[in-house]
Amino acid sequence: MSTRPASEASKVERRPLRVLLAEDDPDFRALLTTVLVRAGHEVITVADGKELLEYVASVHLIGRRADHPDVIVSDIRMPGVSGLDIAAGLRRARWGSPILLMTAFADERARGEAERWGARILDKPFELDTLCEVLQRLSATAHPSR
Repeated sequence: MSTRPASEASKVERRPLRVLLAEDDPDFRALLTTVLVRAGHEVITVADGKELLEYVASVHLIGRRADHPDVIVSDIRMPGVSGLDIAAGLRRARWGSPILLMTAFADERARGEAERWGARILDKPFELDTLCEVLQRLSATAHPSR
């Protein structure tokens, strides 16, 4: 009879996720995409907040559940539409996917704004494994039956 250590029992069950990723730094976007794909996730990448909102609008218009992301990941500081703008716009539109905002510059105002819109902040720099764990937790809370 084998038993799992308590640390393993407390881990969130890993399942493939459909991740919508907005990052304006092409090298960092490529790195995150590689890590997420290697972890078994499907990743849709966009270069900025405007493209992310356009993608979400097209998914909403088409109405295909298969195109709906399980989780949205975005940098906070991007030209044009920021991650906080994304969170606000998606929540106003009643978009339910969990939102993870990445930043190296989170002040109390940004944290409060993210919390207001139901988004989580992940401070840069972060361990790449931490990103995958946080996404699993966010997805598990959004889809407890999955």
